[in-house]
Amino acid sequence: MGGNKIMFIFMLFTFPVFAITENIEQHYKKGLDAYRNDQYDLAIQEFESILSNNWDSPELYYNMGNAFYRIGNIGGTVWAYENCLMISPNHTDAKYNLQLANLKVKDRMELPDPPIYLKWYMSIKERYTPPIWTNITLLILLLFSISVFILMMCLLDSRYYIPGTMLTILFISLFFTLHTIWTKNSVIQGIIYNIKVEARSEPNKFSTRLFEVHEGLKVSVNQTSDDWVEIELLDGKSGWIALSQIRLIK
Repeated sequence: MGGNKIMFIFMLFTFPVFAITENIEQHYKKGLDAYRNDQYDLAIQEFESILSNNWDSPELYYNMGNAFYRIGNIGGTVWAYENCLMISPNHTDAKYNLQLANLKVKDRMELPDPPIYLKWYMSIKERYTPPIWTNITLLILLLFSISVFILMMCLLDSRYYIPGTMLTILFISLFFTLHTIWTKNSVIQGIIYNIKVEARSEPNKFSTRLFEVHEGLKVSVNQTSDDWVEIELLDGKSGWIALSQIRLIK
């Protein structure tokens, strides 16, 4: 009797999960089928249904980007590819397609190449997501701890026998981990979603018009106020736009 009760409770909690998973798989399959049949708006609708259930994946965003591109929605295209790369920074196809999409962004800004050492550092840092960097650091820490333990068991002084290289690698990995986590939690970015947006001096439509931006432009978000957000461009200009005119990168 007790076993049946436990099984009932187990099914009570797991059935909704299985139902949601099956529903998401159906939406994804319908989205792919719609895309193959050139029904891009329907494909986007199915993919958006998956996101509304708080599920995402690199391939979902990648396929969304392709569908948005097919209907000429540059804002949606850039947003989807950017999200894909947030989850999977080494997604080669998304990187290539994002470059093509950015060519259609009217306000794109080209920054001068950074110093070689900074470029090298950023290429390593952005190669992995914060969870992956965390796992790498934990693995190195585990190996380091095992080395110390073995030396202690052998009554050897770890200061002389643990390679300095391992300790250096541990600190470097920890630094990359902390930097990626800080970037993820403190830097908020979004993509201009409307064809044309006017940035204003204050969070209301009656304030002074400062400048104009267009769909697909990637901007930083400094702060929010009700239904308004303050954006900042690469050149340092900042202004307020309606929250409905931008789509934040997750």
